[in-house]
Amino acid sequence: MFRSLCLSAPLLGLALLAGWSPAPAPAQQKEKVDHPRLRAALHELREARNYLKDAPDNWPPGYKERAVQSINDSIATVRTILAVKDVDTFRGVDRNPDYYAKYKDHPRLRAALEDIRDARDEIRSSPSDFGGLKEHVLDDFDVAAGNIVTLIRFRKK
Repeated sequence: MFRSLCLSAPLLGLALLAGWSPAPAPAQQKEKVDHPRLRAALHELREARNYLKDAPDNWPPGYKERAVQSINDSIATVRTILAVKDVDTFRGVDRNPDYYAKYKDHPRLRAALEDIRDARDEIRSSPSDFGGLKEHVLDDFDVAAGNIVTLIRFRKK
C-alpha cells in the first residue's frame, strides 16, 4: 500500500502543476434552465402561423391578419428569450400527428393556445426576469391567445 501511495503522489503533483483541477462543485456551476413549455409554445406558434397563411376559413376582414401579427410578436419575444436563431428550423417539441386529433377543429390553433397558456404559467412562476422581457412576453401571449380564441370561436352565420 505504501508503494502505491508513493507512486500516485508524484502523479497527482504533476496533474496539479499541469493545471488540472477537479470540476467545480454543483453550487458553483451556473444552472441552465431549459423552459420546455416556452419551447413548445414557440414551436406551436410557428405552426399556427403557417396554418393561418393558407387557412381556408372565411373570417371577417382583419381577424386573421390581427392574429398573425400577434403570433409574430409572441414568436419574436420568445425567440429572444430562448436565443433561437432560426424559428423555421427550430424543434421545440416532437409530437405525433395523433396528438392533434384530440381537437375537433383548428388543431394547430388549439395546440398553440394550450401551449401559450402553459408557457404563460411557466413564465409567471419563474424567478427569472428573462432579461427584462417577462412582462412583455406575458402581454404578447395574452394578445395572441385572445386573437386565437376569436378565430376559433367565430362561426359564419
